[in-house]
Parts: sequence; C-alpha cells; structure tokens
Amino acid sequence: MRAFTLLVLVALAAIALFMRSGARAPADDAPRPPLAFVATAHQQGVVGYRDPVGVLSADGRFVAYSEGRQVRVVPVAGGASPMLPPADGQVRWLEWMGDRRLLAEVTGAAARWWIYDLDRATREPLWGGATSPAGQAGTTPERPQANLIRQPVVSPDGAWIAAIVAAKEGPELWRLSTDGTRAERAPQGACPSWPAWMPNGDVACIVSANGRPRIAAPCGAGPTTPNPDVDAIGPIAFTPDGARVYFASPNDNGMVDLWQMDLASRGASRLSAFSRDSYAPSVAKDGTVLFRTQAYRTFVAELRDGQTRQLTSFQAETPWWHPRDPLVSITYGTWRRIIDDAKYPDIAQEIGVIDADRGLSDAPQQVIANSDSEDQAMAWSPNGRWIALHSHREQSDDVWLRPADGSAPDRRITMLGRGSEVGWPRWSPDGRTVLLDGTNASGKSVAFTIGVDQESGEVTSPLVEVSTPGFDGEMMHAEWMPDGRRLAAIAREGPGRHALLVLPAAGGTPRVVHRMESEHDFPGMTVSPDGRWLGFVAPAPDGYFQVFRVPAEGGTPEQLTFDPSHKTQPAWSPQGRLAFTVWSYTSTFWTFKP
Repeated sequence: MRAFTLLVLVALAAIALFMRSGARAPADDAPRPPLAFVATAHQQGVVGYRDPVGVLSADGRFVAYSEGRQVRVVPVAGGASPMLPPADGQVRWLEWMGDRRLLAEVTGAAARWWIYDLDRATREPLWGGATSPAGQAGTTPERPQANLIRQPVVSPDGAWIAAIVAAKEGPELWRLSTDGTRAERAPQGACPSWPAWMPNGDVACIVSANGRPRIAAPCGAGPTTPNPDVDAIGPIAFTPDGARVYFASPNDNGMVDLWQMDLASRGASRLSAFSRDSYAPSVAKDGTVLFRTQAYRTFVAELRDGQTRQLTSFQAETPWWHPRDPLVSITYGTWRRIIDDAKYPDIAQEIGVIDADRGLSDAPQQVIANSDSEDQAMAWSPNGRWIALHSHREQSDDVWLRPADGSAPDRRITMLGRGSEVGWPRWSPDGRTVLLDGTNASGKSVAFTIGVDQESGEVTSPLVEVSTPGFDGEMMHAEWMPDGRRLAAIAREGPGRHALLVLPAAGGTPRVVHRMESEHDFPGMTVSPDGRWLGFVAPAPDGYFQVFRVPAEGGTPEQLTFDPSHKTQPAWSPQGRLAFTVWSYTSTFWTFKP
C-alpha cells in the first residue's frame, strides 16, 4: 500500500509539473491535457544506456519499451504482460508491426534487426537473417544492407518500412517492403532523419535547412518553419487526421520539451515543461499520445570509513585520481537528449577537476575541456605534466593529449575515428605508454597501447592491439597492474556474462580471475595500489550494483559498498582512496489525449 501511495504522489507531482505555468510556460495559453502514468523503464547502467525506447501500439492498448536487453510490453489499462526472450545486446529501437509483433534493433548482435512475436513469445531476425532485402547478399543502390538501416517506421497497413540508410554520401531515406522483396529510395531533403508515416501514406522526416533541423512533410517537400521558430528534434509523430505533428525542441535549460505544430498554420506550442528531457511521441489511432521523460542522475562519491561520501552535488561521473594530490578528474554535464551528429555526438559532457579534501563540490574547481562535442574520462600522466582524454571533437572518437597546464592546444594521438567506441585512457606506471580500449578493424572491442613520452608529450610508438590468444571475449576496460608488465581488464564473454582478467601488457593468453553475470556492460574496474586487489561492480543481493573487490590471484569477492544506490566506474588512488560513480537512470512513459 505504501508503494502504491508513493506512485500516486509521484504521478500527481509530474502531472502538476506538466500543467504548471510560469517562466517555462508553453508558447501559447492553450490548456494542457492531463497525463496518465504508464510505466517506468529502469536502465541497467550509465555509459551506453542513455536513450531507452518506447512506443504505443496503433490500437492504443499496449506500450512496448526496452530495459537493456529486455523488451517489455505493458497493457495501458493494466493486465498480464508477455515474457519475451532477452536479446543478445542492448535494444535501442522498437516499432510495432501490427498489434502483436515488434521490430527491434539489437546492438552488438550479428543481425541488427529482429522481429518479436508476442503470441508465441519468440524472436527471429528480420527477413530471416538476410543481409539485404530480396534475400541477397551485399549492398547495391537497389539493396541497402540490413545492418545499415536506422530509425525504421512501419506503414499503417504493415506493407512498408520507411528507414534511414547509412550511405557513403550521407543518410538516405528508403522504403523497404516488410517481406523483404522490394527496396526503393524515397523523395527526401538534405540529411534526412527520423522518418514518420503520414495518414495519407507519405513519409515525413526531419531535414537540415540552413543548419537548422526542420520538419518536411512529406520528406521531399520544402522544410516547414514553425511559429515560433524552434528546432525540431525527433522522433516525430502525426495525429490521425494529419493536421498536427508532435516533436521535441530544445529549451533554455539545455533539455528538450514536447511540442506540437499545426501543419496548416505552422503555429507551434509547447506541451511539457519537465526539469529533464521529454520527447519521443507516438500516436494511436484514437489520437492518444505516448511520450517519455528522462531522469538521469549521477554524482561522484568516495568510500570513507565504510560509508559512501558524496563528492559532487552536480552531475558527474568517471572519476580518476591525480598521481599525488587529492584531486579527482570527472566528466560532468547535463547528458541532454539532443544529439548533433555533425559534432558526433554533442551530449553535453565536459571534463573538470575537483578537490576531494574540500568536501561536497557544487561545481568543478578546474575546467579541463568543454568543447562543442563530447569530452570525458581524462587521466594524468604519472609526473602530472600531461593529460590524456577521450573526445568526439572533429568527428573523432579518439584519445587526445594536452599539457596539464594548458600551455599548448589539445592534439589527437589516435586515429580510430568516428564510431570506434574508444574508452578511458590510462598511463603506464613508467609514463611511457597509454592504454585504451576501442573497436578494431573487425568491429570487436579490444585493448590498445600507444607509446607516449610523459616528459615531452611526443608519440614514441604507434597504436598496437593487445592480443589475447585463446580468449574470445570483448575488452570493455583495462588498467595497468603496478608492475607495468601486466594488465587487468574486464571483458564481456557474452550477453550478460563478464570476466575479470589479468594478462601480459605485450599481449598473451589472459588468466581469468573472476566471472560474473551482470547486465551492466560498461562498469569499469580498478586495481589497488599494491596490486593485490581488483575492484569491480556487480549486482548485489540487495538488487543494487555495488562495488566489490577480489584478490588479483583469484578468490572469493568481498562487497565494499552497501548503501541503497547503484555504483559504477570504481577508481583507486595511488594512496588507496576509492572513488566511484553513484547513479540512477529511469525513463518514464506517459499518455495523454488532446
């Protein structure tokens, strides 16, 4: 009863926030409809989990959404939910195909697109696993490769899929028959994205017009400038009569709100005013609208006297310690919904430094990087003169180097490039080598090393993959052992299965220290200053992701944190202090009917 009362109070508070007026009121004075709570998706981690999906069925009876590898289907009016098999990777996209089947995007699997059957509780690859429509291998202008399809939406009659295809010259809009027998380019504007079916059978999308994202309805027509003049962020959805379109748009606080626009008058009005992102509308045949709100919270903490001691009051994660001083580098920002592919992606992540001895910090004491792209996860060299960091600036996904005193511009030292999923760089104890993880030429996440002189900052040897003969898992993060001759790493051996390893830094067969089951794919790990312990994050009996340690030579894990909050990204300092990220991440789904 207490849980039910709390849920009601949360729902009422959200509805009041949705309907409140004041400084962030909608652009017009139109009354806003009441909201109905549907479900909350609880995400399984931070990095890589930031955008769970949810969509309303055409009949308005069900909402399908993702939680990591799981697809959930919830009756809007309450009732039994089917138990669907877990995917082999994170589910990043869902689309209804009729009322009893779902099209799902699964990352990390050999086949990206899968069809879930609710009645049979099964899943199978789209087009039977064929690499392209018509069951033919390869990619030609007539047959886009299935794994290059993005943002697919199914036509109301179920016959066609409109989707964005990642082509060499840029994104293209295609129409693909759901049975895989036909494929054709559709009329489109510049840089099309977020396709949506209109009631008349045309396909609308968002296009780029003078650098601004605009709705084009249909996609080949001229872009529409709303009044007031606001940007359009997808996904988008149309009312059943085609008179209005729903979309998201940035607000003054760096988040996005839900908007609607009348296509005839181009008049637009804001529908929501949550403190975090509200976006991703889908519409049922009766006009019911589903959208979601994002609640993402992270802060950096330290384990002190057996207690979790909070170090930041603002959004921060990925802590790493200075080699001598009680300073902690952090990634901070809003982690907003807006993704600008031209900046790959701009998700409002910056790099700063806090003093762990000052108590609770409400802002970074030093800003290291705040480019117009993603910056994160810096590490000082052992002599403190250089900083290696991860950034997406200049279309990269690489490690950059800069002097700690900022006396010279940052420069890129790896060239893995966009989409390489490069992780968090780490300096060797002698300051001669930087360790990182990233995607190799075959698409597998591996560990790399690159020679860098900590005195001059010069690259002394090229990037080299660390071989792991006899081990097929993917390296998700690696750290140096204190002797500088070995590495410790966390690897993913399969969906939901992870292993802690020790291996030669020059490459060689890893020794498995500990295996565990976890749905958190990017939790990081750490090594104690004396090399005796490996610190890691795993599910605890209390249902939270907690910090553990296990002997580096193998043995029984010991739980270190116990407070009721999720942890990730542990980091031991050279002096033995243990920092980590504390997080909560949910996405709540709401419906309303205009």
